[in-house]
Amino acid sequence: MTEPATLGRGLGRSLATATVLGMLMFGVVMVLVYYVTEVGEVCRYVGQIEDPPSEIVEQCAIAFAFSLPLGIAISLLVGRKLTSTTTKRLDGVIAGAARMTGTRLDERLPVSPANDALDTLSTALNGVLDRIAKGVAAQAQFAADASHELRTPLSVISTNLEVARRKQRASSHWEKVADETLGEVSRMNLLVDKLLTLARAGEAGLHHARTDLHGLAALAVERAAAIGAKHGVDVELAPGDTVDADVDADAIAIVLDNLLRNAIDHSPKGEHVVVHVEGDRTMIVEDRGPGVPADQRERIFQPFARGQNRATDRAAGTGMGLGLAICKRIVDGHRGSIRVEDRSGGGARFVVTLPT
Repeated sequence: MTEPATLGRGLGRSLATATVLGMLMFGVVMVLVYYVTEVGEVCRYVGQIEDPPSEIVEQCAIAFAFSLPLGIAISLLVGRKLTSTTTKRLDGVIAGAARMTGTRLDERLPVSPANDALDTLSTALNGVLDRIAKGVAAQAQFAADASHELRTPLSVISTNLEVARRKQRASSHWEKVADETLGEVSRMNLLVDKLLTLARAGEAGLHHARTDLHGLAALAVERAAAIGAKHGVDVELAPGDTVDADVDADAIAIVLDNLLRNAIDHSPKGEHVVVHVEGDRTMIVEDRGPGVPADQRERIFQPFARGQNRATDRAAGTGMGLGLAICKRIVDGHRGSIRVEDRSGGGARFVVTLPT
C-alpha cells in the first residue's frame, strides 16, 4: 500500500535539501581554501609533514567562515523558492476557512492539480464540510416539514374542540372527543418521528410493509372530513376493493393528508373532494377547484413554490408551499410518480402511482 503524503514528509524533504546544500557549499569553499594556501608551496625537508594539524584546522576555519554566510543565503533563497507556492496556497486555504460562517456552508477550501499533501488535507476537510452542510440541510428540512405537517392534526383537534364547545355535551361525548384528541396527538408523534427519519436517512428511512391502500385512504378521508366540514367541503372515498402494496404506510399517509388538505383549501364551499384507489396501485385525489395551469404543473411540486392569485393559482394559499414538495419526495422515495392533470368537468386530479 502506498504511504500517504503528509506535511511532515514535505518538511523533511526541505530540511534534507538545505543540509545537502550546506555540505556542498562547505566542500566547495574547503577545496578553494586548500588550493589557495597550497599553490607554490613545496616540501623543504624530506620527511616533513606537508599539512600539519594546525594548518588543517586553520584551513577548515577559513572555509567555514566563508561557507556559513554563503550557505545560509543560498539556503534561504532556495527555501523561499521551494516554499513560495506552498505558502501562497496556505494563505488561500486560511482565507477560505476565514470566509466560512454558519450561513455560508457552501464555501470550500481550494484544491490544486498538484495533488500533494496540502491538497489531501483540503480534500479531507472539504469532505467534513460537505457532511456538515448535509446535516444542517437535513435539520432545516425537518423543521420546515414538521411545522407544515403538524397543521393537519392540530386543525383536527381544534375543529373537534370548537364543535364540542358549541353546546352542552354529555360526558360520553367528551370522552369521544378526548379519545380523538389523543389519537391526533399520537399521530403528531408519528409524523415527527417519520419526518425526522426521512430527513436523516432519505429513502433509506422508508420502511416498506404490505399495506391496503384503500384502507389507508379511508383513514385519511376520515381525518380530512373534520377539516372539510369546517370549510364546507365534503370529503369522500370512492367505493373499491382492497389494493395491497409494499409501502411505508406512515409516509403514504402523509402524502394523502397533504393532497386532501390541498384539495380542500382550493375547493369552493359546497363542493366535493373524492379519493379513488385503483387496482394498479394508483391513488387519485379529485377536486372541483380552479385547476392547475399547464405551465405550473411542475413548479408546484418544488419547495416553497407559491403563486400570487389564489383564485387561479394552485400554488397560492395559506400554507408554506411545502405540502406538494413533501409528497413528491416521499413518492420518489417509493420509486413511484406523482402528477397533476385536469379533471373532466373542471378541477384538478392529483395522481400517485406506486410501482408493482
